[in-house]
Amino acid sequence: MSSHALPLSRWRSSEPVLRCFIALLLLWAAVSKLSNPTEFLGSIYAYELGLPKTVLKITAIVLPWVELLCGLTLLAKVWTETTLATSLALFSVFVLATGQAWARGLKISCGCFDFGILGLDKDHSPVVKFLESPGFAFIRNLVLCAVLYQLLRWALSSCAGQNSSTTPDSIPTSPVSSPRSSSPNRKPTRRK
Repeated sequence: MSSHALPLSRWRSSEPVLRCFIALLLLWAAVSKLSNPTEFLGSIYAYELGLPKTVLKITAIVLPWVELLCGLTLLAKVWTETTLATSLALFSVFVLATGQAWARGLKISCGCFDFGILGLDKDHSPVVKFLESPGFAFIRNLVLCAVLYQLLRWALSSCAGQNSSTTPDSIPTSPVSSPRSSSPNRKPTRRK
């Protein structure tokens, strides 16, 4: 192992910080969308996905609540594996949506966050326009997918570690043996 590489345990110690960061991003995204659902629906329409308007309207209603629930459960450390898997699925869909918008050259806002909460005016700030661009959103979502994937791996390995006390070697066996193997000298019979 290289002397420059950080030990895995050191990266693993960042798990609570990364989990909280993802949770806060999800909460910010949810509150941004819930505070202005009409603007969020307009952002979804701007992606020109070719899906029926009913599907897009349902998405605009359901998505912020899913993000809110995921953010809250990650902060509370409840259903962690399920929440991480759901969040990874969400961000994977976001990668596809923002990637196709970027590839098609759409000049749209990603619709992810309300930067007005931070006091930034999206109409006049080139920084906000860049942060909301499909290209930046695509890269951001790829990075967040990688982080979520690693968090999910750590969560699942922790679960596996907790369940290791019930491995087949530790399960007691019955002292009664089956009738076929009752005699140690008995030869197996062959069926015709």
